[in-house]
Amino acid sequence: MRNPTSFIRKMHAAGMMPILFHPDEQVCIEVLHAAYAGGVRVIELVNRGKEAAAIFPKLKLAASKLPGLSLGAGTIYQPSDAEVFLDAGAEFIVAPVMHPALGEYCAKHGVPWIPGCGTVTEVFVAQELGAELVKIYPANLLGPSFIPSVHAVMPSIELMPTGGVVPTLDSIKSWFEAGALCVGMGSQLLSKEAMQSKNYEQIQGDIAQAMQIINTLRTTA
Repeated sequence: MRNPTSFIRKMHAAGMMPILFHPDEQVCIEVLHAAYAGGVRVIELVNRGKEAAAIFPKLKLAASKLPGLSLGAGTIYQPSDAEVFLDAGAEFIVAPVMHPALGEYCAKHGVPWIPGCGTVTEVFVAQELGAELVKIYPANLLGPSFIPSVHAVMPSIELMPTGGVVPTLDSIKSWFEAGALCVGMGSQLLSKEAMQSKNYEQIQGDIAQAMQIINTLRTTA
């Protein structure tokens, strides 16, 4: 770890953050339990549907009964959006973009903020605004070599690739070897087919397999 604050230690220990959304509250809760059983300890519910704000408090209640699980809110653009989810118990805020007003709001309220950045300048501004961890997005376009390029000029910032990371040894290994703190995965991990069929056993198995890859890579590093 380059910046071992309590939040960074938690994200490092997690290794992977699944990105979840489904308009059905019960499906979200079942996936949460499947993810936890598969080894997940940090998860993000994204604000991509009108149902998200109503689902989040129920998901937070379920998460509170799972020891060591942290729940954050993602796809947050504005301070007003962050306020809704923080009031519902979000432990951190994730954004697809680097919006200074959101960063200032989170800093004012002492809330970890993970902004999405695609340039070195955006990463620098995010760090100046108090971000400890930056989401490299879209990771599939930037590539693993983006991480050491950022670390060459900002050695203390922690980076999490998201968007295009797939739960395979080659993909995950390339990001960790480049210097990623952890990885974020959405539909590549929580497949559309498994979500639609409510195949929670498959979801748990896919997550457990990805966690095994991460744990093996760290053990042999």
